[in-house]
Amino acid sequence: MKKLSGLTICLFLFLQIALINLAAQKKTFKFGKIDKSELEMSSYLNDTAASAVTLYQVGYTSYDYINDTFRINTEVTHRIKILKQEGVDKATIRLRYYCYSNFCDDIERLEAYSYNLENNNIVKTKLEKKYIFNEKISERYREIKFAIPNVKAGSVIEYKYNLSSEAYYNVPDWTFQSDIPVKYAKYEVVIPEYFIYNIESRGYEPIKSTTTDTIQTFKVKNNNTFETVSCTSRKSVYTLHDIPAMNNEKHVWCLEDFLAGIRFELSGTQFPYSFFKLYSQTWKDIDKTIKENTEFVSNINKSNPYKKEINTLINGVSDEKTKIEIIYQFLKEKIRWNEKYAFTSNPSDAIKNGTGNNAQINAVLMSMLKDAGITAHPVLLSRRSLGRLPYTHPSLDKLNTFIVMAVCNNGEQCFMDGSAYYGGINMLPTDLLVDRARIFGFEGDDQWIDLTGITKNQIINLISTTISSDGSLIGTYSTKLTNQPAYAFKNMFNELKDSIGYIEKTSSELTVNIDSLKIEDHKSLLSNKVSRKIYFTKDNTGTSEYLYINPLIFPHFTQNDFVQSDRKLPIEFNYPYSYTINSIINIPENYTIEEMPRSGKMVLEDNVGTFTYLTNIINDRTIQISYRFDLLQTIISQLNYKAVKEFWGEVASKNSQMLVLKKKL
Repeated sequence: MKKLSGLTICLFLFLQIALINLAAQKKTFKFGKIDKSELEMSSYLNDTAASAVTLYQVGYTSYDYINDTFRINTEVTHRIKILKQEGVDKATIRLRYYCYSNFCDDIERLEAYSYNLENNNIVKTKLEKKYIFNEKISERYREIKFAIPNVKAGSVIEYKYNLSSEAYYNVPDWTFQSDIPVKYAKYEVVIPEYFIYNIESRGYEPIKSTTTDTIQTFKVKNNNTFETVSCTSRKSVYTLHDIPAMNNEKHVWCLEDFLAGIRFELSGTQFPYSFFKLYSQTWKDIDKTIKENTEFVSNINKSNPYKKEINTLINGVSDEKTKIEIIYQFLKEKIRWNEKYAFTSNPSDAIKNGTGNNAQINAVLMSMLKDAGITAHPVLLSRRSLGRLPYTHPSLDKLNTFIVMAVCNNGEQCFMDGSAYYGGINMLPTDLLVDRARIFGFEGDDQWIDLTGITKNQIINLISTTISSDGSLIGTYSTKLTNQPAYAFKNMFNELKDSIGYIEKTSSELTVNIDSLKIEDHKSLLSNKVSRKIYFTKDNTGTSEYLYINPLIFPHFTQNDFVQSDRKLPIEFNYPYSYTINSIINIPENYTIEEMPRSGKMVLEDNVGTFTYLTNIINDRTIQISYRFDLLQTIISQLNYKAVKEFWGEVASKNSQMLVLKKKL
């Protein structure tokens, strides 16, 4: 036998692997038929930590012509392997579809099964129709929800359905990526020549695509007879293999903004014997649609239901901002938020019942401000958790709520929302602090506005501590919170039953005994400041000879949030803020300073963030630490990740440094 060289063996093995991969890619999946190997699969080689993996995800979208109109049909088939017990939640499926007024999409021909291997036999369990639930989740959307039965680690689940829509001008966006890896994904769409689409890929994974022309026929009714009409259609096929999971990293507002997928925008239509009709929309077109085809304008233009009360309250008040504050305070006392968001909603029920969604409350606020002679505009947006508004591909469906902007004569802008019960002027829930929002009805050239930096947010901490001769700490801890931090504190505190609950919570978090506590302005509905002072005692760790003390006492943060080697997604923080600590420590006479943290300073590139750490020994008995951290930008590109990682690591390290005291002999 001829001996093979090492190179020949390598080439042979490479060819074998290539043939195996090619065979896997050519493998066709058939709904309802699974291989035993899929049930025997115990892990996914490309991601051994995965709790589940999508074996295949296939979609097919095409046009039908029924009852003298086009419809779009999308067939979806999905098969998932459950690898670990924590992956069982993938068997709970939610299918969202559009339904507003008399216009509703249809989800039809829904089937779902689970498969398990029992005694070396494949056991198939069908989802019964009585366990399929249809719920309204917003003013424009409904949701079909079901849990596939008999699912455990090792199971394979699959489901399919057909989504049918009269919105023939709207090919649905398609997403390939999710929070679990995907072994194979394919989306095919056939679009008749009458519809011209702009197609855009998104995400960070390469999408393979092919486009060919095909002949498509439709039955068209003409004088009580049906004729067959042929047209050329564009067939596009998009495929991906071995798509990694997109995990929800820290400091990401909405993961769906970054998932790999395809987005479709109808540019225009060109039907036989008709002129080209432009469909591409701008955001100004959306504004026009809102004015002409929705109840939005009529809802915000309703008469002020509290005219007499407001006239009495602002009588004699000349300052516009004071008027705004009086009106906002009065509204909070009249209507409470029901913890629901909406884009447009008739405020009548909220006025009657004293509770309502934020759109209803904001509509009342608009009427009150205008009645008081104050210029006010709705600011349209999509909440952070639901994805940011796209500059391109404008759509009314992307808007899911609005806030109110009042403008004083001096140009000062005041932002308010009905959901911010404990929020003052320019203090909003973080879910509404988006970087892209639109001022509706604004006559200027630029209607876009960034809400992430509408206030100056501060946390100022003053700590005075005396170390007793036995090493324990006795001191005061004063904090002043301004704007967004104050709003967050007020919400948190007022969700607790009483101050005792807050003392227990804070004692545990700070690992101290709280001897007494004083808090100011935490119940105010408009104040943008909260003050807190804690009198505390704190045990310390050490040896008979040394004491080890963090001189910040209550450090800002000691863990670096950015530890992975690289990052695919932008870094998105809640809001810009400044955090300072001024700590004074009095040392007992029976101890000397053995080791002190060094002063330090660092600036994150492009002045995105800065921090300083200054140490000072006032005399042999007193140490002062001045710490300041400033985050100046809310969104940082992933291209700057290494610099952010280094910066956060340095700040965390400084927050962790210890003061070492040695006991005198």
